[in-house]
Parts: sequence; C-alpha cells; structure tokens
Amino acid sequence: MDRRLLLEFLPAIAFLFGNAAGGLFVGAGAALVATTLSVAVRWRWDGCLPWLAVSTLVLALILTGFGILLDDPSYVLVRPTVGAIAFATILAVGTVAKPSLLERTLGYRLRIETSGWLSLHIAWIALALLSAVANEVARRALSNDQWVFYNFVSDFALFALFWVSTRLIAERYWIVQSGP
Repeated sequence: MDRRLLLEFLPAIAFLFGNAAGGLFVGAGAALVATTLSVAVRWRWDGCLPWLAVSTLVLALILTGFGILLDDPSYVLVRPTVGAIAFATILAVGTVAKPSLLERTLGYRLRIETSGWLSLHIAWIALALLSAVANEVARRALSNDQWVFYNFVSDFALFALFWVSTRLIAERYWIVQSGP
C-alpha cells in the first residue's frame, strides 16, 4: 500500500479503534493524534504543510474541544458535515481562480482541458455535498457506535468515489500530446 494512502486513512483507523477502546471522545482524540502525526509526516516528506489535512485538523480540534468541554458528542458527529460543506465551498470559490484550485493542486499530475477542470470541480463539489447529506442522515439515524463504523467505512468509500470520478473525467478530457 502506498505510504501516503496509509497516512490518509490513519485518522479513520485510529478513530475506530479509539472508539472501541474508550468511547466517542477517546476515538476523536485518537483521530486528532493520528491527524497530527499524518500532517507532521507529510511535512517531513514534502517540505510543506498539506493544507487540506491542516484545515481538517483545526476543524476537528475546535469541534472535538467544544464536544468535550460541553460534554456533547454531537460536535464530534457533525464534524464530517461541517468539513464537507467547507470543502465544497472552497472548491466552488476555487472555480473562479485562474488557474482553478484543483488545477493548481492536481495540474502537475493531470493534463486535462480547461473544461475538464470545471467538470472535476463540479464532481468534487457534488461528492462533498453528498457526503455532508449522508453524514447528517447517518448521525440522526444511528447510535454513536454505529455512526463511528459508518464514518470509518464512508471515508474509504468517499476516497474511492473521488478517485473514480477524477479518473473518469481525466480520461474524458485528457490532453493528448502530438507526435515529435
């Protein structure tokens, strides 16, 4: 398994096991430690801070802190919703930038037409909003332990959906280099 992929999933794994060991707040704390570790390792490997992971960490610190301070688990349960809506909003604003936010982030790996970047933004925004809605349904319909498992599984499923959508859009809009 790619080491970067393992770092992406480390917080979800820590959350699942932390919850099993000591409950929702222990799981959230374990996820915070794992996210901090992931950010530090990525900084070491890349020489720069991964902005998405840092923003996720800050959001999780704030909401988990409020949850512990107020003894209210709903702050932990709502974090994926708030994070997904914030991500969708940032992506939407990023469509007007030149080059677009995703083109700046992924352009070194993807050589796609300008209209492809807009399609990719729209797909990612839709997936983020779908994730927010799904989390709201899950947090209202499931017990805390069931929600933790849902959250664990949905992290992997959402990653797969982002990967597949990116792959399909990249294949459709790929810029083919002409011969020598």
